[in-house]
Formats: sequence, structure tokens, C-alpha cells
Amino acid sequence: GKRLKAEDKARKKEEREVHENADKAKTLRGIKAKINNKKRYKEKATMRKMIKAHEEKPAEVQAGTNTEGALPGYLLERQEVNRTKILSNMVKQKRKEKAGKWNVPIPQVKAMSEAEMFMVIKSGKRKHKEWKRMINKATFVGKNLTRKPPKYERFIRPMGMRFKKAHVTHPELKTTFYLDII
Repeated sequence: GKRLKAEDKARKKEEREVHENADKAKTLRGIKAKINNKKRYKEKATMRKMIKAHEEKPAEVQAGTNTEGALPGYLLERQEVNRTKILSNMVKQKRKEKAGKWNVPIPQVKAMSEAEMFMVIKSGKRKHKEWKRMINKATFVGKNLTRKPPKYERFIRPMGMRFKKAHVTHPELKTTFYLDII
């Protein structure tokens, strides 16, 4: 069994934890501060994603109206605007469908040799290891990219070469937009 005040104690401990974390964040220095900040940032990001996923957006939809003659009592409310809730996931789905209509300005991509694309990085005390490669060209990086530790990273993608968005032209509108790469 549990003590009678077990739930109460757990609740109070949880409430105190927030203040303790804040005090800890103020006092931490150096690498520990960086690690703590990264952890808190991840927590906040997951919370934001959860809130966004469960967020419902109100939308106004007009019900079908019948204007011929007098209306009975049970149909009077139908002339008013119905409040409906549309989940944000549906909106996201529509955006994805719209994204299918776009095309990239250069449809044909020319083949590249490895020498043109990568630069060999030598490592080790006497620079005899040659298994690392640095990318010279622009590269696509997804949202959920997590780098390996630099020591074990085979393909190094420099920050200046990483891209998440691209300029895309609409064939009918003849306009260019800066959109996320899907």
C-alpha cells in the first residue's frame, strides 16, 4: 500500500522541481550549462509540438438554408452559423497536397563525380587515415538531423552548405517562392 499523503508529496515535489531547475540553470557554468540548456530546449520543443498537434482551430461553416415560407421551431437554429472545429492536422495535409503542385526550376540534375563532390580529409597523428570526406556542394539536411560525434563522422557537412529551404518556381504563376524542402 501507499501512505495517505503519497500523492500530495509527489505533487509538491513536482511543483518544487520547476524552481529547482531554474536555480540550477542560473548557477551552472561551462559545458554543464550547455548540456542542461540543450536538455531544456528539447523538452520545450516536444511540449510545443504536442500543443500544436492537439490545437484545434475554430472555423465558421454556414448550414444549408431554406428560405421558402415560415420555418418550424426546430429549423430556426439552422440559419445561424455553425461553429465547427477543424484539427490542424487536416490543414497540414492540405498544405502537403498543395506542395505537390510545385516544381524545381532545374528538372534535370547532372551527375557528379566523387572527386567533384567530396574532399578527402586526412586524420590521425601522422595524417595517414583517409576515410573522412567533406562535402563541397550544397546538401539537404532534414529537420530531425542528429550529428554523430565529430570523431566518428564519415561525411562532414559544413554549416554553410546545409540547406533546409529552396527557391521554387510555380509554373502557372511564374513566381518564385522560398519553401521548405520536403
